[in-house]
Amino acid sequence: MKNFWFLPLILLFITFNSCEDEPISKADPSKVIQVNSELYNLIERAAGKDFDNEITCIDFNYAFTLVIYDENMDIFGYQLINSDIEFSDFLGTLEEGKSISLSYPISSILNNGQPYVINNNDELKEAIDQCLDADTIITCNNILTETFCIWQIDHLDGPNSQYDNSYFEVSNFGNAGLYFQEHAFGGTWVNYFIEDELHLNIFITGDENVSDDWNFDWKVVSFDETQLEISNGTDSYRFIKDCYEPCRKFLFEECEIDPGSQRAMFDLESYFECFFPLTGINNPETVIATYFETYEDMLARANPIGNLLYENSINPQVIYIRFDDANTGEYVTFLPIILKAVQC
Repeated sequence: MKNFWFLPLILLFITFNSCEDEPISKADPSKVIQVNSELYNLIERAAGKDFDNEITCIDFNYAFTLVIYDENMDIFGYQLINSDIEFSDFLGTLEEGKSISLSYPISSILNNGQPYVINNNDELKEAIDQCLDADTIITCNNILTETFCIWQIDHLDGPNSQYDNSYFEVSNFGNAGLYFQEHAFGGTWVNYFIEDELHLNIFITGDENVSDDWNFDWKVVSFDETQLEISNGTDSYRFIKDCYEPCRKFLFEECEIDPGSQRAMFDLESYFECFFPLTGINNPETVIATYFETYEDMLARANPIGNLLYENSINPQVIYIRFDDANTGEYVTFLPIILKAVQC
């Protein structure tokens, strides 16, 4: 997991008796932050709570006083700020044409012991941009890893339309599962920024053809709470959130028995209510579920897994659940699920 540095933003206290006692001085327009400028809006977002996750790599230390300038760059007044809420409210109500001033340099010591200095508005904007990028990655990951949801694939453009109505699932450990044509494939999923572009790096294993179609550095065209659109220059897809209570899953993770062992214990019966919504069967009481280690054994109903408190033999491992009619014993359908041992 990426570690972000914490930068306390220390602003100069300004003491005064009254506005009339202050000397008249004009501000340098290049050294103030104008209302509704790009930097002003970035600071407003950093002080506010627009995202699900707070921006943690730049924090404001309270209380402090801001100088306010009017349209002529003359001192208009002062504002004491005591908290994030006050700062956000103040920035949201300041009139067009006004400006605020910060004192530079802003300095801090990073977690690695190195000094960090911000000397001007441009460098402050760059620092906040980095924080917003970090927050965007966290927000995107949190949306994609919701417990009750998987992501249905909608092919938008390009040659690989066969993945329409397949599914991706992503865990908060960065593991990914692809459910395609009644088979499941494990892999990984990593978000990062390159300059101002959000990227998604997908790596799928288990089938060479599937890997060739998905193992790319994808650009994230857009995302929100309900959809994610990606493109690699050849294919474009939209992933649409598909949720079900209590859950809909085919990727299951458990902590390693011993660190680095790549082995874990999986209580297969406990997953039933999560993977069952993917079967298309209306009533679970009408079928009998049997678990198998291979696709061939599942088809032949041979060598079923006897102990459903199961230890994986490879990592990740795909196992197969066969559903037979509870009354007639006839085959109904099957479902592959992915088991992944993770470091905890």
